[in-house]
Amino acid sequence: MVIYRSRLNAKINRNFEVFTATDFLAAITQHIPDKGAQMVRYYGWYSNKMRGVRHHGLPPELIPHRPGVSPPPPLKLPSKKWRDLILRVWHVDPLRCPVCQNPMRVLAVIDDPRVTEKILRHLGAWHDPPARPPPQGVRGPYTYEPCLDADPMPDYENVLTD
Repeated sequence: MVIYRSRLNAKINRNFEVFTATDFLAAITQHIPDKGAQMVRYYGWYSNKMRGVRHHGLPPELIPHRPGVSPPPPLKLPSKKWRDLILRVWHVDPLRCPVCQNPMRVLAVIDDPRVTEKILRHLGAWHDPPARPPPQGVRGPYTYEPCLDADPMPDYENVLTD
């Protein structure tokens, strides 16, 4: 005999239950999930990502936002590392004027593609992507030739087997 004591059963004026050994094993194995089954899913505040955000005390701009709601604009300019990376890859200082070689500074960060396109169109530097050419080696024009001798719904029940 197995006596199972539980604090949960105290609510119904009973804090134990008596099982035979086989009945206890049968009752306890019902709580084992199938292999690969996910029992609990956490979303929003209880998700692992949000727990990590709260645990590490990340700033509010790095906290994920609801879908369909645009994130707030960046509170500060990018770090100076981007300048070092551009200098290392292209050997050009992005904060030095290409005409007069005087130092420049960043006034704003434009990350909206529509605004970028509008500025470049105004300057005459916007070029629409070229139309995609047809694939090579394909000849046209194409015609549809129906195949009338094929049955779209074959009768699998009356198939002769060897």
